Amino acid sequence: MRLTRRGYAVCAVVAVGFALGLRFGPRALNAFVLPTGVALAAALLQVRLAATPTVERTLPADGFPDETGEVTLSFDVNRPYPARVVDSLPPGVDGDAEVETLVGGDPVSYEVTYRSRGEHRLGPVAVVATDVLGLAERELVVSGTDAVLVFPRVRHLSTGARNDLRALRDAEFSSRREEFDRLREYVRGDSLRDVHWKSSAKRGDLIVKEFVAEADASAVRVAAGGARDAADEMAEAAATLCLAFVRLGVPVTLSTPNGVVEAAAGDDAPLLEHLARAGAGPVPDEGADVVVRADESATRVRFGDTETTFDRLVVAESTRSVDPGERRTPPAAESADERTEGALA
Repeated sequence: MRLTRRGYAVCAVVAVGFALGLRFGPRALNAFVLPTGVALAAALLQVRLAATPTVERTLPADGFPDETGEVTLSFDVNRPYPARVVDSLPPGVDGDAEVETLVGGDPVSYEVTYRSRGEHRLGPVAVVATDVLGLAERELVVSGTDAVLVFPRVRHLSTGARNDLRALRDAEFSSRREEFDRLREYVRGDSLRDVHWKSSAKRGDLIVKEFVAEADASAVRVAAGGARDAADEMAEAAATLCLAFVRLGVPVTLSTPNGVVEAAAGDDAPLLEHLARAGAGPVPDEGADVVVRADESATRVRFGDTETTFDRLVVAESTRSVDPGERRTPPAAESADERTEGALA
């Protein structure tokens, strides 16, 4: 607990008044010094009794760099009091998180802007309680943090890159949909052309060949890795390519140094959440259909028989984040033609 500048000024006035009272008589002391001293004592008592509140923080939706949102703080305390509230912001999030308010009254809000990819934690909250006259203050820290995810930027692919990825999708699907998976016993409804006669003769029962399911066969495997200072570039390239496939209606299995994530056609949320947290490390699956490798000099992409830099696959003058509204539109809400036209845009 400490006095504010105003409080120190009041103390100085009390001291001067007390000196004047001693010089000119107790009447001056009673008329000026005592009320001021009582006000100062009441201010110290009010601040001393201020209790640490509980805080509920409502965060904006996860998003992309340069998007803005609103953070709302709601306080619960037995006895309201005026205070200056300061929320702690991480380096990847900007905003003016200092608000003058009545703690225990209406919730307060402030705007934030996302600056960099990653999982960023907001908090704790510092509550600087003061009295109604602003003579004294006391800092109370409310523990607890909340996290927001900032996704990697997603770039626009060039027309040539879109065509190359469509061709890759078609080639991979064609090569895998008849890929042998395992042998199993015949069940009613199986086609006789799938019977494995040699195995059937050995076992005395019908044995059929089972092939890779069409849904599995159509999935594209993407692997990404990068140097320590190139994790953001790796995530940006992987996000751009993976989202291109899922919007084309192609499932994706993504491997990064942080693990493996699978995304169904039209569902980009698992990919974005994984890549928001992905860190540096070697490429985990060199045999993937698409391999992304980033270092300090460049981000390189390999697919099929092609290896090039990521910058050559994207439209240089169009570096923007995906519109969140577009990102969250269910695939069923679009026509097949619209999905095909805009999938890799």
